[in-house]
Amino acid sequence: MVKRTRYIPAIITLVGCFAASLISIVNQYDAMKSMIIILAMSVGFYIVGLIIRGLADHYLVIPEEELAEETEEENGEGETDEAGATEEQQEKSTDTQSE
Repeated sequence: MVKRTRYIPAIITLVGCFAASLISIVNQYDAMKSMIIILAMSVGFYIVGLIIRGLADHYLVIPEEELAEETEEENGEGETDEAGATEEQQEKSTDTQSE
């Protein structure tokens, strides 16, 4: 199963480097200085992203029961009526009643 927080460091790094690139262009830095700034910012923002992902993994824990219910709903197995019967069970019961 893919963790939901897997892409947080990459997204934060890309957004940070994009901002650093815009600032370098606006301030008209030369190419070498811009590359050094963007490299430093990418390393820094990647580390910040890893810290945020670690905090999210630690504090935003989803209980296993809710996670199992969510995957069942995505697969279409989780839809039930008030009595707890799935749609397939309802169809089978209506078929047997009509015969």
